[in-house]
Formats: sequence, structure tokens, C-alpha cells
Amino acid sequence: MRITDLITEETILLSMKNLTKLEVITTLVEKLNLADVLHNKDQFLTDVIKREEQSTTGIGKGVAIPHAKSAAVKQVSIACAKSDEGVDFASLDGEATHLIFLIAVPEKAAEIHLNIIAKLSTILMNENARTKLLHAKTAKEMIDILDFYDENDVQSHLANNDHEHPFVVAVTGCPTGIAHTYMAAHALESAAAESGIPLKVETNGAAGVKNQLTKDEIEQAIAVIITSDTKVDLARFSGKHLIISSVSDGVSKPKQLIEKAVKRDGPIYDHNNEKQSGGRKRRDLYQHVMNGLSNMLPLAIGAGFLLSLAIYSSDMTHSFWEILSFFGEQTIVSLLMPIFSGYIAKSIADRPGFAPGAIGGLFAAINGAGLLGGICAGLLAGWIVNWLKKLSGKLPTVLTAMSSIIIYPVAGILITILAMYVILIPLVIVNEKIISFFNVLNPMLALAVGAILGLLMAIDLGGPINKVTYLSGIGFMLNGVYEPMAAIMAGGMVPPLSIAIASTIFRSRFSSYEQKVYRTNYIKGLFFMTEGAIPFVAKHRRKFLPPILVGAGCAGGISMFAGTGLAIPHGGVLVTPFIFGSSIVFLAAVFIGSIVSAIMLGFLKKIQFD
Repeated sequence: MRITDLITEETILLSMKNLTKLEVITTLVEKLNLADVLHNKDQFLTDVIKREEQSTTGIGKGVAIPHAKSAAVKQVSIACAKSDEGVDFASLDGEATHLIFLIAVPEKAAEIHLNIIAKLSTILMNENARTKLLHAKTAKEMIDILDFYDENDVQSHLANNDHEHPFVVAVTGCPTGIAHTYMAAHALESAAAESGIPLKVETNGAAGVKNQLTKDEIEQAIAVIITSDTKVDLARFSGKHLIISSVSDGVSKPKQLIEKAVKRDGPIYDHNNEKQSGGRKRRDLYQHVMNGLSNMLPLAIGAGFLLSLAIYSSDMTHSFWEILSFFGEQTIVSLLMPIFSGYIAKSIADRPGFAPGAIGGLFAAINGAGLLGGICAGLLAGWIVNWLKKLSGKLPTVLTAMSSIIIYPVAGILITILAMYVILIPLVIVNEKIISFFNVLNPMLALAVGAILGLLMAIDLGGPINKVTYLSGIGFMLNGVYEPMAAIMAGGMVPPLSIAIASTIFRSRFSSYEQKVYRTNYIKGLFFMTEGAIPFVAKHRRKFLPPILVGAGCAGGISMFAGTGLAIPHGGVLVTPFIFGSSIVFLAAVFIGSIVSAIMLGFLKKIQFD
């Protein structure tokens, strides 16, 4: 699809004077409405503004590309405006914006807007194209300029992969698949648009794989960026330069990752002769465990909800509540660990590893080996099945064909159980010591432990430390110790909430754009999306992280001190009605921690003027 297929002379505004960002967007929406491409202009305007509040679409160099997918749009269309004086669009480079392209996309138009943004941004990052567009006297002249560069710049660059405009692909993913996955994708898209680099991002989130990369796109790409904390199928990227990093780096360092991809600053991946460094092995180990968490988490949330609902309805004698209680408790006790261990093993050895891993996890659960036992079962099963794969490769072809049906499940299960039996006693002892420690905590020690858990949830804002702490909370929950999970959730809610509160209380110390952007952190904080704090903290980590750590520690400490517990490992305010203990105390802990951080942040933030 060509850009000039989507824009007409009627949707081009040649000259604007003394208009604000909102007024420009409103004017362009009206242009599209007059062109009869909208069902409802007010709804589309609302959707564009909502998208703009998430992060600015001012990509720099005097260019802005506001856009929205909306049910109010009839067909894909573009409206354009230019301003000689410039508009304050809160651009990434802080400069005034002179060229604004508004993209309207129907809600069910798949991911076409990403392709349009990539193509349009590539044209507009060409200095000659921008200069000619700014000096165009008529709407037809602007269309001719766009058509010329659409043909001679974008298409040729995408086809030939030249050094000026190389095509890059990326994959993002995180264990929970709720916030980090999509924040990293958006950050990479914005950084690529700013640099004029065509980019396509595949997301592996809670809703499954979206915008999946095709074979042709992978072949066309000069490099692949992997920002994921769960396992990604790398076999399809064999022969490509791989830049592998954590998903938090995708959120906080997208520009550096794009630059590495353009420079091909990554090893060429050879799936058939893969050699792993010590650092890579440790990262893979982390990803295998996170893969187990990712697949177990929805089940843990559902089971925790059933158990909590049944407990709160214990005064009701109907058998239905007994059924809920039974399934909730049995799922947590008997099913979560096999699922967790099975998917760890599957991450290591693919499908043949699942059955041995699941049985090993069940063995760990039945014998009281706890979360550590489940991790060991999954890792051992995966490694054992991989070892069996190597052995089966030496068997006659007739027997090799039976490996996946007989050898891998039967031998894999038997050897995994034997290995777990050998290491069972120390695992059980460690698990019992941990449980007994939490069962005999005095109030002051509970305060200290809760503060540490809350602090760990905020220290890297969704990174490895955050995820390991979160996983430990689920481990305690599996053993019937619910207080750590509540402290962990309280600590994780504070970072985004404190930033939102600070931008509200200390309005004069935040620009109008920052106020709009950080206002969305109210929602992210209330729903336990710690990652919402990353864009703010990333700018001045040493300056703004300590106050957030203090607030998160306060929230976790107060929650643990008060003895509040939680059997549902996600949801934020949605699950507070099911808090064991006092929901009011839990919310008070989150509020106090957020206020403490917000006040400290307000005093540290320099006064800014619009």
C-alpha cells in the first residue's frame, strides 16, 4: 500500500498559524470527517488523544505522526498539516513540529498502522523530503513529493536493505505478558520511527503471539532484536545477526538496541551449531524458569480466586461453595507445580520434555519440596530429555521413530523421578525451614521482611530481581503462606502510583505533557503494573529510584506487619476484596508508601515551565 493511496488534496492543510497541539489534531480530524472517512469524529478525536496521552507521537526533526485504531473510522486514511511557525507537540527532541500527519485506521484493520507509520516515518526522516514538503505551495505538490519518495526511497530500501534504511525485526515478551511486552514494543517502534528505520515487532503477551513475523520478513531483515524474559523460538532466525536483551532494556534502552541492529552489532546465530557463553547459559536458565511462570500464572490466578471466593463464602452451606474450595485448593496444591515444572522442561527440551517435567513437578509437590523442588524438577527433566535425544540419535532409524512415544516419556519420567528422589531430602528441609521462618515471624521482623520484599519489587521495575521476587511470593503461596504475596503486590503497586501522585500534587514541577503521560500511571499502579514507572525513572535513575524504593519498602513492610495475605497473585485493586486480613489496611499500606515516594519525588523534581 502506497502513502498516496491514503491521502487526498482535501485532507491536506497547507498553512496553520498559532494553533496548539490539541487544536491541530482537532482540525485534522475535521478534515477527515469532511472527507467522509469517519463514522463519528468525536469518538475518533477521543481515541487519538487517548493514544497521545500514552506517549508523544512527535518523533523529532519537526515531524509528528499522531494515529489511532478506532471503531469510528470507515477506511484507512491520512490527513496532513504543515506549520511555518511550528507547533509544540512535546516532540522527543524538544523541537517545534512543522509537519503533522494524522493516521486513521479502522479498529479491525490488523496491524496495518504499524506498516504505514514505518513507511511514512522513513520518508519523513529524509531531510530532502522534509525540506521539499515544507516548501510545497499546493496540496498536489505535497502529494507528488510523497509519491516520489514513496517510490524511490521506501520501496527500494525495503527491497534492497541498503545501509541507510535497513529493515529490522524484533520480538518482545515477558512472563506476565501484560505490560512489559507491549511497552517494549511501543518503545522500539518509537525509537525506530525517530531514526527512520523500518521495523516490525512481534509481541508474545498474555493474549498470545501478535503481529507474528513471517518468513519473508525475517529473510529481509538485516538483524533481529530479542527483548524477552521468556523463551523465544530462535531457530527461525538462524543466519541473522541477533541482539538479545531483557524486556526491560526494550523499554528503557530502545534507541541503543535499534542502533546495534543497524550496525549489525550482534553475533550471527547458527541454530545447528549453537554455542553458549556462561552469561548466555545463565540468561537461558532464567528464561526457562520464567517460561514456566508465564504458563502457570493464569492457572494460579484462577485457582487463587476460587479458593479466596470459597473462603469468603464459608458461611454459605451450599455444595457449590464446597466445590469451589475443593478445586481452588487442589489446583494450588496439586496442579500448579506440575504445570510450572512441565513448561520449564518444555522450554529446555521442547514438547518431549513436558511429561517428565510435569511428573517431576507433581513428585516435588506431593513430597513437600516447594517451589525450589518444582524448579529443580523442570530443569532436570529438560536436561535429561535433551540427553536422551542425543542417545536416541545413535539408535537405528526404526527405533528412533519410536523415541517421542516410548523413550522420551517413559525413560524421561523414570530418570527424572530417580534424580528428584536423590535430592529430595535437602529440598524438603530447605522448604520446611522457609515455611517455619514465616510462621513464627514476630511483628518487627515481619515489618523488615515485608519492607525487603517491597523494595525488591521496585529495584529494577519489572526486571529479573522483580520477577524472581514475584516468583518467590507464588512459591510461598503454594505452601499456604499468603502474607509475602500481599507485601509483594503492595510494593509493586507503589512505583507507578507515586509518580502519578507526584505529577498531580507538584504540577508546577512537571510539564503539561509529563502530567498527561504520568496520569496513566494511576491505572497501571492500581492494577499492579510496576513497569509503568520505567519511562520516568529511566531519565534519572540515580536521582528518582531511591524515593521509589523507600515508598515500596514502606508499603511492603506495613502490609506484612499487619498480617494481610493474598492467594491471588495478580490484579491489584481488583483482588483486594479477597485479601486475608484487612483490605483497608492493605490499601492504606499502598497509599502511605505512594504518598511517601510522591513527596520525595516532588522535592527532587526541578521546576519546569511549559
